[in-house]
Amino acid sequence: MKKYIVKILLSLSIIFFIVIFSYLSIRRNKTLNSYYYDLGIMNQVVYNTSHGRFLEMTNQDLKKNVSRLAIHFDPILAIFAPFYKIYEGPEVLLIGQVIILGLGALAVFLISKKVLKKKLISLIFSLSYLFYFSIQRTALFDFHAVTLATTFFLFALYFNLVKKNFWYYFFIFLSLMTKEHIGLIVFFLGGYLFFIKKQRKTGIITAILGVIFFVATVYFIIPYFRGSEHFATGYFINIKSRLPTIIRDGKSYFKLIMSPLFYALFSPLTLLIALPEWAINILSINSNQRSIYFHYNSIIVAFLFYSLILGYKNFDKIIKNKFIKSIVFLIFILVNFYSIYLYNPIPYFVKQPTIYKDINKIKSRSIQFWVDKLKDENIKVSTTPKLAPFFTNRKYYYNFLYDTAYASMGKTDEDIYKNEIDKYTLADYIIINRSEIGDISKENIPVKFYFKLLDDKNFKMEFGDDQGENSIEVYKRVKSL
Repeated sequence: MKKYIVKILLSLSIIFFIVIFSYLSIRRNKTLNSYYYDLGIMNQVVYNTSHGRFLEMTNQDLKKNVSRLAIHFDPILAIFAPFYKIYEGPEVLLIGQVIILGLGALAVFLISKKVLKKKLISLIFSLSYLFYFSIQRTALFDFHAVTLATTFFLFALYFNLVKKNFWYYFFIFLSLMTKEHIGLIVFFLGGYLFFIKKQRKTGIITAILGVIFFVATVYFIIPYFRGSEHFATGYFINIKSRLPTIIRDGKSYFKLIMSPLFYALFSPLTLLIALPEWAINILSINSNQRSIYFHYNSIIVAFLFYSLILGYKNFDKIIKNKFIKSIVFLIFILVNFYSIYLYNPIPYFVKQPTIYKDINKIKSRSIQFWVDKLKDENIKVSTTPKLAPFFTNRKYYYNFLYDTAYASMGKTDEDIYKNEIDKYTLADYIIINRSEIGDISKENIPVKFYFKLLDDKNFKMEFGDDQGENSIEVYKRVKSL
């Protein structure tokens, strides 16, 4: 029994992580804390794929159905489609994401055990992975295909260490299937393997594979399906004029991400593998990409933990004094505990606990009634963003309101109003969660959208559960398009 205690503890920790964060992520959705961007989108893509419409989604800008590949190159979504034959709904995505993310701790353990030959230290690093704020925050922020790349890259790194090339390339391929810019990371990984690890053949193949995928997806596949260049090119404007802000924010971002895992600084070359992701996040005008609350750190995390392990090994070689080593490791443990307290989203024992409060029973019944009533996939539906995951099991869906990230991307209220105001008009039914509109005495953007609907003679209110600002309201088209 003593021989297997570390493996048992690791297994129980991973299972505990999967159970807790599956529950929390589903609860987040059920209590109306998820959004169209991006859980609603992902659910529609996988639902349509499961019904033979491969990676199809309704594009809100073009007001028509297009391939998901017009937005991002993440065909890995298709692997979830068979599970929709068993159960159709975003819960499949949320549980699947948490399972794959949790298994990243196993990869951390295997890498650490291979490099350090110390089971206890390897277990501690695996636990630090499961408790790292970016891992837990990502697990709760809806579903994103790129999140899966954290685990895929970690397993690729492990299989490279043990020289099992088939599995190395298999996980590299899975990583490439999660987002278009992953090719840049794979290219840098190839350079690291070629120049630092002296793995000439593997390094060249990896680098070439990365370049081909990046060029093909960003400059050919996405523009082909989109009919124009990648939408995110607008994120990197005015870099020169923004340089002081970029430097200031970049320093803060780097310090925040690195602080609990400072051993990684002793392996700087492996940290550089994720340089393209650091650059994309720091240079973008979208401030969300430098936040711990979203999924944008997923790629960085994989190489951060790889660097943590190698950095610990380097530190152990550099520092000969055992007392100093013990003190530094104790600091590492304490910093991790303090980081958990400051930034983690668990419901207890932290500074800002994440608590998803139940919605009232009337609202819950109203939502379920209309989910059942509008279950025909050919009915075109528009809803406010937090209702989207409940109503995107259909061929066509139109988001009411807009992406809240627009505010961080330089778009003014006038831009939003002009470009987003009439996207609901193609729907047969519009379902409004009044809580998302807010105080209708104010003249903000959600209120303007709401009054535009009230004044629209093509729609008539069919249902309201009479809860005032907490109501669910349903409007039906009365005039055909």
